[in-house]
Amino acid sequence: MKINGIDLLPGCAEYPRNQWYVAAWAHEVSHEQMLTRWICGDPVVLYRTEAGQPAALFDRCPHRGMKFSSGTGKVVGDTLQCGYHGIRFDAAGRCAEVPSGGAIPAKMAVHSYPLLERSHWLWIWMGDPALADPALIPDHQMLGLQDSLLHSEPGIHLEVKANYLLPLENLVDATHITYLHHGLIDNGNMAAHPYRMEVEGPRVSMVREFSNETLPVMLQKAMSLKGSQVNRTLTLTSWAPHLCLIAQRFTDLADPGSLPQTIHLIVALTPGGARHTHQFGLFANSFKSTHPGRLDDLRNLLIEDVIAIEEIQQVFDSLGRERAPEVSVRSDEGAIRTRRLIADMVARERGLEQAA
Repeated sequence: MKINGIDLLPGCAEYPRNQWYVAAWAHEVSHEQMLTRWICGDPVVLYRTEAGQPAALFDRCPHRGMKFSSGTGKVVGDTLQCGYHGIRFDAAGRCAEVPSGGAIPAKMAVHSYPLLERSHWLWIWMGDPALADPALIPDHQMLGLQDSLLHSEPGIHLEVKANYLLPLENLVDATHITYLHHGLIDNGNMAAHPYRMEVEGPRVSMVREFSNETLPVMLQKAMSLKGSQVNRTLTLTSWAPHLCLIAQRFTDLADPGSLPQTIHLIVALTPGGARHTHQFGLFANSFKSTHPGRLDDLRNLLIEDVIAIEEIQQVFDSLGRERAPEVSVRSDEGAIRTRRLIADMVARERGLEQAA
């Protein structure tokens, strides 16, 4: 599927670089231990300065090409030291020292990526640094990550061997829940339930409302409900091109005086490359969960999606796009709207590149 000349077929969809993506959990990166990760086809190394400020550099020394994260490379003060010849670079990518001496060549520098810390995440800008507007990061208050009434904690990181558009569309597709997840989070009533679509800026939401619904046991335990019958609103929202919010609001019909409960499952998606995606998932709930296996439950649930998505990618790659056509149905209208938003982002980016 091409939109305005931009390829948005799941399996080989293009992605914008002038965009904030989650690079890592904030706790993964320290002054003592750097972290390396492929993001949008780039090898990126993340570390913190002595003051704790996070930084991100292209993970390759321009001298003889060794990765900073390889061998004996390490953080020295506020700089990264290459483990091959000891050349050091600061957080802005400038060469700070050449131990063997001589003048520092003008081209002895490394690309530095804009990096911002928000709640539990480090957000990285992979495109033109001059366009890295922090206001473009999704509203963490709306997500529930900076809402004092919701409880959140760092979650899980999964690597998916598939194009980013496959997990993005999977997470906001309610109709697969009935069949792929074997009754874990619905009672067979999700696929056929009516919905409405809401669009605001880069957000596309599919809203479903249920009355007097019998919840499956997994959700009953998670919510600590007195009964099994609830009124529920389920809102699946995609932030093109990098984030999904699965928001659920419950009213316990067995406890009429109780306040509605909220569960937010937030999943950030970051292209590692054309067929590699990082998923960073966590909860923000109106109650504090103390269940020791809560993150294992989340991982097991998402792994069911990952297995299906990776198989879809494998079949797509084996057949080729001409023998693997895609046919959409009415319930895919949210996904198609999101693809159009992403296509506009990539098209604007190409226009900027052509004008430069």
